[in-house]
Amino acid sequence: MIKVYAITTCPYCKKTLKFLRENGADVDVIFLDELDMEKKEMAMREIYSYAGMYAVPVVVHGDRVVVGYDREKLEALLREVVE
Repeated sequence: MIKVYAITTCPYCKKTLKFLRENGADVDVIFLDELDMEKKEMAMREIYSYAGMYAVPVVVHGDRVVVGYDREKLEALLREVVE
């Protein structure tokens, strides 16, 4: 399963989720703006540990991390997931 950290109003998050879903990815989405403060702080620490910065969207699968909407990197990640 692919984990995605996102914000509901972020256009790049929406684009990333749409791309992943349209390509058949099983996605677990964590919407930061829907979390209570404690869970949001924990999620932000996770994002920083994966990406080395605070940004959304952050897409994680195994040791692969894609920050932002980067179609080329997302396609490569999906090829790995399918194989």
